Amino acid sequence: MKLNKPLLRARIVFTMLIGFWCTVSHAQNLLDVNAWNIGSGSAGMFSLSGLPSENIREWGETPHGHRGIIWKSIPGGDAQADGGWNTTDITIDPSKMYRMTVWIKKSNSTSGRTYFGCRSVSNLDGVANGNPYFWNGVLPKLDQWYLLVGYIHAHTDASTVHLGGIYDGSTGQKVLSMTDFKFTASATSTVHRAYLYYDPNVNDKQFFYAPRLEVVNGNEPSVESLLGVSSTQSSLAYFPGKVGIKTQTPREYDLAVNGPIRSKEIKVETANWPDYVFEEAYDLKTLTEIEQFIKSNGHLPELPKAKDAERDGISLGEMNKILLKKIEELTLHLIENENKRVSLEEKLSALESLILQSQNNF
Repeated sequence: MKLNKPLLRARIVFTMLIGFWCTVSHAQNLLDVNAWNIGSGSAGMFSLSGLPSENIREWGETPHGHRGIIWKSIPGGDAQADGGWNTTDITIDPSKMYRMTVWIKKSNSTSGRTYFGCRSVSNLDGVANGNPYFWNGVLPKLDQWYLLVGYIHAHTDASTVHLGGIYDGSTGQKVLSMTDFKFTASATSTVHRAYLYYDPNVNDKQFFYAPRLEVVNGNEPSVESLLGVSSTQSSLAYFPGKVGIKTQTPREYDLAVNGPIRSKEIKVETANWPDYVFEEAYDLKTLTEIEQFIKSNGHLPELPKAKDAERDGISLGEMNKILLKKIEELTLHLIENENKRVSLEEKLSALESLILQSQNNF
């Protein structure tokens, strides 16, 4: 039989791509989901929340439209723990940032509450939290897959910015924000927790898929790649420390770039805008005083010397304020000189009138 070489090449490439996707999708994940077999009860590192009859693993359609093993919670009617898991302790490094994710879908009714959390953490302000949940509540829509993304910051991270969120699996849009935490300094492990709780409706079902825990170090899959769709909002990149581009010494700056930057717009936040120059109490230096300063120092008052600016750079916000102040001072001097000119012209015109009148009298 004659081989169809183009078709063979296409099959080889397709196989390689599938293998690559599988490698990426499982890379970095500290949770072992290989024990998710068909059946009920605990599975490997995933211990039950609720009864075995409330926790079923079965084949189903994943958020990406493929066939996969789904963890299904079926409330037993006691309105307590109605399905989900606590993992066993997972060893972590508290000096690093971690990310937890899980896909969740609820069906039939909005009864009960969904919980997603961790352990061995404090709030971002450093206050201890013995029962930390990134989020708990009711998902926005029934029969819709959502990706829940929670972040645990390093114990040394002083940031109070919450990055976590709930993403619509169809659009990629972030629809809800979640709470971030930070590890305690003594933390050596954490757990991945995802539940359905307090649901009395035995006809409800909640589905879980593809839980993950990974270090945030730049090698983890992006949220967009986990979603498998193009996000309709801007991606957010978070760096807990200083960032240097083409430099390894950002010094006291959060972002240092050793090279040109091109941007359509840069907004600098500032305060104490120098409109106070126009207030009556403002001490406007005379041009004579400014001239003397320039002769003594070689530059305008309040502006840095050329060698200082070349060595240390300039602050755009502060420099714009100083330059505007000088423009406003210059405007006042121009107004003053214009008033003097008008006054002199009026006096000259009056003097010319007197001279003409005197000539006519003779």
